[in-house]
Amino acid sequence: MHAETKRSCDLLIVAAHAPDMAGLRSHLSDQLIGEIRGLSVRGKAVGLGMAAAGAATARGILAVSPRAVLLLGSCGVYPNLPQYRPHDVLVSSRVQLVSHAVNAKKSAFPGPMQTALECNPLLAAGLASSGGRVFVAPLACTLAKTVDDPMAATIHPVTGCEAENLEAFAVATACKAADLPFAAVLGVSNIVGSTGEHDWRQFHRAAVSAAAEAIVTWIQRGAQGLPHG
Repeated sequence: MHAETKRSCDLLIVAAHAPDMAGLRSHLSDQLIGEIRGLSVRGKAVGLGMAAAGAATARGILAVSPRAVLLLGSCGVYPNLPQYRPHDVLVSSRVQLVSHAVNAKKSAFPGPMQTALECNPLLAAGLASSGGRVFVAPLACTLAKTVDDPMAATIHPVTGCEAENLEAFAVATACKAADLPFAAVLGVSNIVGSTGEHDWRQFHRAAVSAAAEAIVTWIQRGAQGLPHG
C-alpha cells in the first residue's frame, strides 16, 4: 500500500444489489459500515452484470483501500451436479468467462484476452472452513443468464465450472488491477436452465442469507486467509 493511501476498512463486501446484503445488516449499520470482531467492514452495491460491477468495485476499492474484497450474492448450479442443495454456499476457486458461442465454436476469444482468474486460495480455504455446507469450486461468468436446458447441461463438462454468476469475473478483474485478494461467496438459489428464474425467486433470499452467514462466521472465527494489514 502506498504511503499516501489511507485504509478506511479491512474488508470490502460487494454485491450486485442491496437485498443481497440483508444478512449483514444485523452485524453492521444500515449503511453497511461497521466492525465485526475487530475487523472494519464495508458493504457496497455494485450493480447487475459485468459492465456495472467492475467499474463500481474499482471505485469502491479506490475509496476505502481494503485488505481484501468478497463478492456476496447468489448463483445457479449447473445440471447433473447432485451434491448441491438450495442454500448451500459456493466459494469460488476460479472465475471464468463463458460464452455459449465460443463453446459452440461459433466465435473465439482473442488469444491475449484473459478469460480466467484464480481466486485467492488462502481466502477461499478460510471461508470454506467456516462450517456448514460450503463448497469451493470454479465459477462461470456469463454475460446473461443461461435459460436453455441443453445449453446449460454442456457448460460444466466443457469448462469444469460448477455454477454461474454474472458479476464475479468483473469484480475479480478490478481486484487483480488493485493487487487485492478476492473470492466470491454465493448462496445456491437454483439450477441453471429453464426453471432458474422460478427457483431463484423462491430460494434467493435464503441463499444470500446463507452466504452472508458464512462470511460472518468466517470473520468471527478469526478471518483465516485474510492478509495482515
